[in-house]
Amino acid sequence: MHRIGVFLLIGFLTACVASGSSSSSLLLEGNDDAAAALALEGYLRQAQQPVELSSDQLGVFVYRRGMATLLTPVVQSDGFDRIVATRIYAPAPGRGEAELAELAATLNASLNVGVFSLEQGALAFQAQLGFVNRVSLEELVAFLDWLDAAEIAIAAVDDGNGTLGLTVSATQ
Repeated sequence: MHRIGVFLLIGFLTACVASGSSSSSLLLEGNDDAAAALALEGYLRQAQQPVELSSDQLGVFVYRRGMATLLTPVVQSDGFDRIVATRIYAPAPGRGEAELAELAATLNASLNVGVFSLEQGALAFQAQLGFVNRVSLEELVAFLDWLDAAEIAIAAVDDGNGTLGLTVSATQ
């Protein structure tokens, strides 16, 4: 009888921990990307993160270290959800689309962190955070930290050419 009590206690404590961790995560169900963006904005704002909803209301800008990162939730009712992160880098003065296109190709070939492309005269970097229905603040912050580390790698690859004007020391 004592063993049953111990198992019930362990089961109860496990359920409490599981329910406690789910309450600290953001539930994003369904397939309404705009509603997911609004929920993400509120969740990050409540966590004291500097954020604002994008003008199309499909994404959330998060501001860290002077850099804006656009987080765009893509949710599906019956599948794998994701948050697409986008960072945009303007070219250094005197640099143009040809150098940015060359840099994008070099970054895609040398870094396994996301996709680099030329978008409206700037370098766009996109990466994704995958999840199923729930994402925690810890996961979101770790993802943003990882993007910051990727930016250091971007600066290191571009260091010899100066296409973006980033320096490794300026990104740290």
